[in-house]
Amino acid sequence: MWCRRLATLARGHPYRSACALLALFACTQLMINSSLVCSVLFSQRAEPAIYTPGLPLGGRHIANGTAPTSAAAGRLIDLPLLDGNSSASLAEADLDPADSAASKLPLCPNVPPKLRGLLPKAEILSDPVRSPSWSELAAQFPDVRHGGSRPADCQARQRVAIVVPFRNRDAHLRLFLANLVPMLQRQQLHFKVFAIEQAGTTRFNRAMLFNIGFKEAMRLFKPNCFIFHDVDLLPEHDHNMYRCGAHPRHMSAAVDKFKYRLPYATIFGGACALTPRQFKAINGFSNLFFGWGGEDDDFANRVVWSGFKISRYPLSIARYTMIKHKTEEKNKPNPMRFKLIKFGKKRWHSDGLNSLQYTVSRVQDRQLAYFISVEIPESQILRRAKLL
Repeated sequence: MWCRRLATLARGHPYRSACALLALFACTQLMINSSLVCSVLFSQRAEPAIYTPGLPLGGRHIANGTAPTSAAAGRLIDLPLLDGNSSASLAEADLDPADSAASKLPLCPNVPPKLRGLLPKAEILSDPVRSPSWSELAAQFPDVRHGGSRPADCQARQRVAIVVPFRNRDAHLRLFLANLVPMLQRQQLHFKVFAIEQAGTTRFNRAMLFNIGFKEAMRLFKPNCFIFHDVDLLPEHDHNMYRCGAHPRHMSAAVDKFKYRLPYATIFGGACALTPRQFKAINGFSNLFFGWGGEDDDFANRVVWSGFKISRYPLSIARYTMIKHKTEEKNKPNPMRFKLIKFGKKRWHSDGLNSLQYTVSRVQDRQLAYFISVEIPESQILRRAKLL
């Protein structure tokens, strides 16, 4: 309004015109600066970017590895604590009824005070040769018991189960714990790690192990957040909060193996966070992916079919180092993976959490992780699905 009035007064008067031009320039700069200040203030409270297949993420396509920029890149971006819950209602939902001592503590701050941000590469242990022994891990983390720990001075905002499928990767699991546990403690989480080991000689079924881990963790721990995590991924940035939010979150969006860029837009593998409600609505992972590949893409489809969206932190935060390893003999590429993905929508309601077949052969408490060894009847599962 003031800028228009200055222009009207300046008409037909050279001296006034010069003064008005200076005033107009000042008005314009004031407007631009005000706009920038407002955009920075609001962007610092932004939630993780949400991606829907077929649409650009943050106004830009990410299939070629580009990512949305943010004024909060490199800073902590708050996640909604739980779907449709305020901080107060979450505090009640998160209480462990069996732990009256924890219920008397104040709620932990939404932004933990001891976060460090991006960790120096030298601090990330990724060489299996340097993997600490189980006794060394126990000595390093004496406060971790029965697979996890909780803050001593406040009540954690979420109970988080970390589900890790593996077979013959003991050194990698020890590296994983050595890197992850300190970060989870800085994030003030009440967490437990469940290492789900596939016993026997059948082909490795990572997706089914995630389903088994979900079922067993719900029985033993009753978490309100699940992190489904590969054993060979090590987080680099502790602002990558291991919490759940309003949408399933792809956590490992920027991996060093892929030069910290998304290989393709719909990728949902490596590490992802879901609430129990979300995972049940999706019916978990498919149980039919024996061998390497395909299960993550099928799972991403299930997320969309269930009405959810995939959220991600900026690539400057969702950074991971991958442990180098050789392909396992029992985990070769699955020749049926493309066919299973193609016809996945026809069977996702009947293939998943509601169709599990497995036998628990051993449960072991190794202080830093619950070990659950299971037998999976591959032939029976494939025959029931009419794939044999």
